[in-house]
Parts: sequence; C-alpha cells; structure tokens
Amino acid sequence: MNASVINRFAKIVTAGSAKGRSRRLALTLPLAAVIAAGAVGCTPDTTTHAAPSTAPTLSTPTPTTTAPTTTPAPTTTPTPTETATTAPAPAPSTGSPAAATGAPVAAKTPAATPLRTTPVLKAGSGVAIRFDGLVKGQHIEAGGGAVAFSVTWTNTDTKRFDTVIPVVAAHFFDGAQCSLPARMADGTIERKDGSTWTSFPVSQGTDVGYASRGEKVAFGLAPGASRTFRFRLRLDAGNNPGTLGVEAEAVSSVASFVKIGRGVTVDTTVTDSHRPKVTVLDAPGTFTAGETATEFKVRVGNPTRSAFRLAVPTVVLPGINQGAASTRERAGLPDGAVPVQVEAQDHGRWRSLPMRFDCNGELSVDTTGLEHALAAGGSADYTFRITLSRPLAGDSFTVRFGASADQHRAPSAEVAPEYAG
Repeated sequence: MNASVINRFAKIVTAGSAKGRSRRLALTLPLAAVIAAGAVGCTPDTTTHAAPSTAPTLSTPTPTTTAPTTTPAPTTTPTPTETATTAPAPAPSTGSPAAATGAPVAAKTPAATPLRTTPVLKAGSGVAIRFDGLVKGQHIEAGGGAVAFSVTWTNTDTKRFDTVIPVVAAHFFDGAQCSLPARMADGTIERKDGSTWTSFPVSQGTDVGYASRGEKVAFGLAPGASRTFRFRLRLDAGNNPGTLGVEAEAVSSVASFVKIGRGVTVDTTVTDSHRPKVTVLDAPGTFTAGETATEFKVRVGNPTRSAFRLAVPTVVLPGINQGAASTRERAGLPDGAVPVQVEAQDHGRWRSLPMRFDCNGELSVDTTGLEHALAAGGSADYTFRITLSRPLAGDSFTVRFGASADQHRAPSAEVAPEYAG
C-alpha cells in the first residue's frame, strides 16, 4: 500500500474519532475491510493466490492534549455500577514502529504521576494523628494476648514544632475492677523504642502526669513531616467486659500539658471468654439482726472449655460502712469496726473469714483458702452464714456474691432479703 492511501485512511479515522465512541465503533469493521482490500490490490502477490491469514491491525491516533492524564480513555462500555468518564488521551509516541510486524505502533502511555504523600498544610492545624491496626469496636480479650498497632503523628501546620511528645493511654473504664481512686483498666501499653519495648500503665490515671511517658522519645516535626511508633496493648484478666477508649495525643510540654492539635480516640471492646459463673442456690427471704446466723448457699461453675487452676467465691457487703475505705483501705479493720461476722463451711467445719474494705470502698470478705481447681464444665458449692451483732440503719441488707477464676471475674449476683431489724 502506498503512502498516499495510508494518509487518506488516517484522515478518515481522525475525523471519525472526534464524533464520539459510537461512531468510532461503527467505523471499525469498514476500515479494516478497506485496509485489507488495499493491501491485496496494491501489494504484489508473492503466493499462489493466498489471502492474508489475518487482517492488519491499525492503531487509532487520538488528539494530543496539553495536559495528558495518567489514565487512557476507556475503551469499554461502562457497567451499571460504573461511571463513564471522558479523559484526555495521551500524546502519541514518537518512537519508531516495530520492524518485525511493519504495522503502526500504538501510542505509549505516559508514566504515572506519583500519588501526593505530603499533607495539605494549614496554619494553626497542629499535628494530625492516625491509628493503624486498631479500629473502633475491635475486640481486646481480658487476660489475652497483646494487640499490636501503630500511631503516626504528622505536622499539618505551616510551622515547625520543635518538641512533639507522643502520648498513648486509655480513658477511664466502666469495666474496671476498682473504682478508687478512679475506674482505670488494669494492663500495660508497650512502645517500641529502637530495639527495646518500654512498658507503662494502660490508663491515663487521675492527672496529666501520664504525658511524661513519651518525654524521652520526644521529636521535632517540620511542616509535612511524620513520625510513627509501634505499640502493644495487653489487658489483665481482672478487667470486666466493656468499652475502652484508647487515645493518642501530641503534647509540647508535660508541665503545662499543652496539646498540639486534637487527640484521636479509638473505642475498643473488651471481652472475656474465660469468666466463671456464680449462682445463688439458697438465700433467706428475711434477715434479722441478733445472735442467729443466716445461711446462704452458692455455686461457682466453669462454663468455659478450659480448666480453671484456682476458682474461688467472693462475698461483698456493700451497705455496711460504705465509704470508709478512705481511712481503712488496705489497713485492715479494728475490732468492733463492723457489726457483722461471715463464716464459711470448710471441710465440714465453720471457719470465720476476715474482712477488709476493698478498692471500691465496700466491705469485702477475704475468701482465701476456699479455692478449688475446676475442670471445664465443673462446679463447686459453698455455704456461708452471716451474723449481724447489732441492727443496721435502713430496711434492707444486701449481699453480693461473685467468683474469681485465674483472676477472671464472674458477673455478680446480689441477694437483698427483707431486713427485719
């Protein structure tokens, strides 16, 4: 085929491509047929009247634009879930055609433009914070393995920050075992500092002193710069199920607790699949102060698929001298401090149990020595008797039974018999 014929074909194709996809698809078959006919009529036949096995392929030149995009124009009809877009076609390549085929070479696609990684800077925006590996609702097992995640601090401001103190800690937690001095989860957060892990309490605590935990790894950030730290979070078995918020902050000063930008909190879900179960088997309907002891029977069970090494019942008398923990917590009780005696049947005999004010400010019975190993699905029964030496204020008397197994705690069961005085 001579050059003039090819040029005429190119003009026809160029004109047709400007009229849209539907016209271009309609021209495909006639153009191929014309090319095939021209090839037979203009090229000497070197075979015994043999027709070409396939029609030559001709690429369709597209208009050159001043700002080519990284994505060539779509060549298929969009599906119902796609959105058809018209993108400028890339400029044709000036490279020489492939000698082996003799066919025109399709235009090369320009190299893709790298994605923008530098954040948009805005005066006064401070430091932005992002969690990776820890998401809202993520389960954290009490007494389970560590949960690994990372936190990135990025300077989105237009000015440099010379001191950025990275802080990660948990909010107060309703599932905490203790409420004094505050409801704080028990556990640890570890931060990867070079080749070592630095451990600190998981909770923020009751003051801003927790910010000092990041002081030794403080860093500077130029506008657009980032810094990432790896963390591991582990919760003790004594935590009850609940929602635990884990917050990351950027602080410029521990003494004045000046925050740089807004903190980010991820609300996780604390679970416990190893909790024992307590059931009240027998309790009186009324309770009277005096010398006569009143009996309560409870059962501690293991509903899990794993054996408990040590399971023990717990007994709390929440209405007696509540709030006295401020002066007596962990200090024992002087004789006559409370008008109550609690005994447990242990190997066929009654044993008086000591009492103390616990970390919730409530009178708690020390059940040490009543522990049992419990196989999966097993249980153990206990009998307690309680004696009040003098009347109490009010018209009710509450006993809260629970259980602890390898530090995992059972949901409590309260008994409130009518108090007859």
